[in-house]
Amino acid sequence: MDMENVKQIFRDAGTAISRAVQFTEEKLGKAEKTEQDPNFEQLVTFCDNTKQNTETILKNMEFILNSNPGMRVENLFFLDKKKSGLSSSEYLGIAMTEAGNDFGPDTAYGSALIKVGNIQQTLGLNQREFIKSANDCFVNPMNKYLETDMKTVVKERSLLEKRRLDLDACKTRVRKTRMLATTKVKQDDSGPTMEELIDKAEHDLKVAQEEYDRQAEITKLLMEGVPSAHPQHLQHLLDFVDTQAAFYLKCHESLMSLQSDLSGFPSDQDNVATLSPDTPALGRIQQAKVITSQEPRDAHDLRLSAGEIISIDVNSDIGSNYFIGKKIQKGKVYKSNVRLLNQARSGSSMLGT
Repeated sequence: MDMENVKQIFRDAGTAISRAVQFTEEKLGKAEKTEQDPNFEQLVTFCDNTKQNTETILKNMEFILNSNPGMRVENLFFLDKKKSGLSSSEYLGIAMTEAGNDFGPDTAYGSALIKVGNIQQTLGLNQREFIKSANDCFVNPMNKYLETDMKTVVKERSLLEKRRLDLDACKTRVRKTRMLATTKVKQDDSGPTMEELIDKAEHDLKVAQEEYDRQAEITKLLMEGVPSAHPQHLQHLLDFVDTQAAFYLKCHESLMSLQSDLSGFPSDQDNVATLSPDTPALGRIQQAKVITSQEPRDAHDLRLSAGEIISIDVNSDIGSNYFIGKKIQKGKVYKSNVRLLNQARSGSSMLGT
C-alpha cells in the first residue's frame, strides 16, 4: 500500500469522526443544524410515504399470492407441476378424487367426490396462474421501482446528509477558530498563525457549502421525479385488478358448473319440506338457465342470479306462474325468470309463454 492510499484512509477516517461528532452534538443540542426549506421537506415526506407505503403493500401482497403458507412464493410461479409445489386446492382436489375412486365412481358419493376434486384442482391451477400474472403485472414492476429509482433517491439523500454534516462541522470549526482568535491565546511559533487557521477553516467551509448545494440540487431533482412515477404505479394497480377479476370469474364459472353438475345428486335436504305442506315434491327434473335475477318475495322463493343453471321440476307446472326449483334447497322459481335448456333448442325462450 503506497503512502497516498494511507493518507486517504486517514482523511476518510477523520471525516467519519468529524461527522460522528457533529451528529452527536446535534442530538445533545450543542451544535446547530442546517435546515432545509419547507418545499424540500415536503418532497422528503412525499418520498418517504411513497417508499413506506409501497413496501407495506408489497409485503401484504405476499399473503394474497401465497396459496401455501410456508412455501416460497416463487415456487408457485412455474406452471409445470414437476418443477413446483401444488396449491392447497390442488392437494385437496387430488385427495378427493383418490377418495372418490376408492369409494367407487359408480356410487353417488364417490362420483360427487371426483367431480368436486376435479374442480378443486382446476381452482388451484387458476390460482397459480393468477399468482404468476399478478407477480408479472404488479409485484415485479413495483419491486423494480424500489430497487432502482427509489434506491437512487435514498442513496442521494444519504449522501446529502453526509454533506450536511460536513458543512455544519465546518461552520462549527470556523466559529470555534474565531472564538479562539479573540482570546489571544499564545501560539506556537512553529505552527500556523491564527489568521492562517481562520483562512483554512473558512476555505473548508466554502468548499463544503458548494458540495452541499450541489448535492442538494441533485437530490431535489430526483425527489421531484417521484410523483411522476405514480401514474405508472396506478397502471400496475389496474392491471392487478383486471388479473384478479379474471381469476375470480374463472373460479365462479367453475363453481357454478360444479353446482349444476351436483344438483341432481340426492341429499338429506331432499327429504325435508322447505316449502308449505301442499308444495309438490320434485318430480321430473330438467335443467334451466336463469335469465333474470330473482329476489325472494317470501320465505318460499329461491334467490337466483342471472346466468345460473338450476334444476326445475317441470311437473310442478300446475297452472301457476312458478315452477319448483332446486339449488341447495327447494323453492319457487317464477317462470318469467328462467328458460328450460331443452326448450331453448326448440325455439321457446320463456317459460311463461
